[in-house]
Order: sequence, then C-alpha cells, then structure tokens
Amino acid sequence: MRKFKDYFTIILICSIIFGLFAAHILMPDGSLSLSERRKLAQMPDLTADALLSGELSSELEEYALDQFPLRELFRRFHSFVRLDIFRQQDVNGYWIENGHIFKQESPLDETQLLYGANLINWLCETLLIDADVYFSVVPDKNYFLGNNDSEFDYNRLVDIMNENLIDVEYIDIFNTLSLDDYYRTDSHWSQDKIFDTAMALADGMGIAELMTPEGDYEKHELSPFYGVYYGQAALSSDADTLVYCVSDFTDATTVTGIEGTSSELVYPVDRFYGLDGYDLFLSGAQSVLTLECPDARSDRELIIFRDSFGSSIAPLFTGAYSKITLIDLRYINSSFIEDYVTFADQDVLFLYSASMLNSSMLMR
Repeated sequence: MRKFKDYFTIILICSIIFGLFAAHILMPDGSLSLSERRKLAQMPDLTADALLSGELSSELEEYALDQFPLRELFRRFHSFVRLDIFRQQDVNGYWIENGHIFKQESPLDETQLLYGANLINWLCETLLIDADVYFSVVPDKNYFLGNNDSEFDYNRLVDIMNENLIDVEYIDIFNTLSLDDYYRTDSHWSQDKIFDTAMALADGMGIAELMTPEGDYEKHELSPFYGVYYGQAALSSDADTLVYCVSDFTDATTVTGIEGTSSELVYPVDRFYGLDGYDLFLSGAQSVLTLECPDARSDRELIIFRDSFGSSIAPLFTGAYSKITLIDLRYINSSFIEDYVTFADQDVLFLYSASMLNSSMLMR
C-alpha cells in the first residue's frame, strides 16, 4: 500500500509538471496582460551575442514567467494564501480595507516636492507672466484611512508646496472628498462623485456662476470596471461601475491632441473596452489636449497642468470655458510647450495628486 501511494504521488507530480510544460508549448503566447496593464515578454531571439552576454538566460526566465500557463490563476492563489491563510498585512504593497484595494505609499520626499515647486515657479516666470495661477492637490485615497502612523504626511506636503510656490493661489479640495468618491479597484476618483470638488475649484478661480449644475448632466454607467490596483495586486474584489457625465456642453465639445491619437469625443466609449477602462475620459494619457466648446457660457480659456486625475474632472468645466488646454509634463518637456500652446490671459490651474507631487521628477 505504501509503495502504491509513493507511485501515485510520483505520477501525479510528473503529470502536473509535464502537463504544464505541454500547455506552455501548445498554447499561443499572450501579448498583453489586461489585468496588469502591460505587455508580456515574448520569446527572445536566439543569437550568439545574447548567449555570450548572458542576456538570453534572463530574457528566457522573464518569458517563462510571463507566459506560464494559468498564470493569472496562480497569481490570485498566491495573494489568497498570503492574505487569508498566512494573514500577512499586504501582498507586494497592496491590501484590502473598507472594501477598497490600497497601495502602500512611498515616504514623503521633500526633494521631489521642491523640484515640483521650482518647476511650477519656472513656468510662472517664463510662460504664465500675466495669468491668474492656481494650485490644488488631489489627496490619494490612502489619506482617508486616517493612519497617523503613515510616513506620508499630507499636511506637510501641502505646507511645503505653499511655502515654496511664488504668486500662486492654493485651492483646498480635501474637505470635498471622501473614500467613497474613489473607485474600489483603482487609484482614481469617480467622475459622478466630484461635482463638489469641481465647484470648489471653480469658486476659487472665480467662475462658479458659469458651471453646469449636477442636475443638468445625464449619467451613463459602464461595467464591470476593474481598475489598475485590481490587476497589479491580484486580489479578489467586486468590480466597480464606471460612470461618465454627459451634458449639452460635453456633447458640443471637440477634443484634439498633438499626437493625433485622441478621439474628437470627450468620452470615446470604445476606449472603455481597451487596456484601461479609465481611458474613456479624453482617450487617456496625452501630452497636450485641447477641448473647445463653442456653446460655452463665456469666451474664457483655462489651462490645466495635470496628471491622470485631470482627465475626468476637465469635462465638468466645458460649460464655463470655451477652450480648455490640458498639459501633462510627464509626456512633454516644458521647454517645448510654447511650440503647441499659446499663453495669453488664461486662467491656469496646476492640479496634481499627492503621489504625483511626491514623484515630481517624472515631470520635465
């Protein structure tokens, strides 16, 4: 009986090993990991140079890991074991609390913040000389956990930026937001929850009377929406519902980008079904985008220096401004902005998330 058990165990293990190997050989290689929002490694070229340099072995290892059969299932099983069996606090810096997936923050980096403040000051001195300039910080959803032991001090971040910015008016939006205003599986806020935030910014810029009331928007839902944290953490969580808000002004707005990759629509719905559903808002990441609304209540113009949070809040200003220009300094060097944007008597808003400011050197 003992010998039978030993043989059975050996046969079972060999079957699993050779079964996975056969599946790896027979199954076509994937090109994208939708859950992780990234391209998967492909079979490397077998060249003498790669073999002699040692690059081939590391590339083969990366390829084998990315193309492993049932990879997504094993990732989720790994996260389940670590959190639910061994009761670890997080999986590679991700954890679930209050129904939301959170990502561990990096410690506050004052060098990064000073770089960001100096870059804003340089832009004000060289390009925005006659503009009314405003600045606001989007709190990351970790802020609403109220963890006093966190190494990330949001109040200190705001103080450092305000102490070092010159002739820039700060607009506080922290008290307009709560944890429920953010997606459970993603880092971003949900557009239908930020009307108070948009109004606070508008009030600070003196254009509140031009804003379109929430009741004048028609809200459309798309689901399921699995945010970037869902795939990166490989944690089990209920899907979000993505809501986008349509008005007569957003319908009348034309969107153009300098790369030629943007849709003319504020909400190109087909982007929801791509690599990142959040790209429904203004076609996702772009260096420079222009929103023009001929039906706007004024002929004023707004320039927003922004990160990805700006994609979903900018459409809420289309009734107040005839032209809105979005600039993402992660994708264009600030020295080249004048080649694409004319600066003259606009309102200017620097709107950045706390995590982006803590990584300001990504901006150029």
